[in-house]
Amino acid sequence: MVIRSARAMGARRLDLFRRVILPATVPSIMTGVRLGATFSILMLVVAEYVGAKAGLGALVINSQYAFLIPKMYAAIVVLALLGLTTNAVLVRLQRRATRWKES
Repeated sequence: MVIRSARAMGARRLDLFRRVILPATVPSIMTGVRLGATFSILMLVVAEYVGAKAGLGALVINSQYAFLIPKMYAAIVVLALLGLTTNAVLVRLQRRATRWKES
């Protein structure tokens, strides 16, 4: 219905997509990217817990088993900073991509 009325007013399909549909979907797309990035970091760390001999997840587990508590917490802090930094970068990207949207 919207496409027909927009085409009746002279808008081509590409113009309609570029000026209406794509800008309307950018906030949802960016939310999905942020959630996907968070989930991927979480799964990476869990995979390192289970099967890796190196990496931050393996460092946390190995330090826990060896009672190297300061080393374990240092790795946890690094993981938290990695997650926060990734989220901050993606929030900035989302704000830049949706400047037209009100807060």
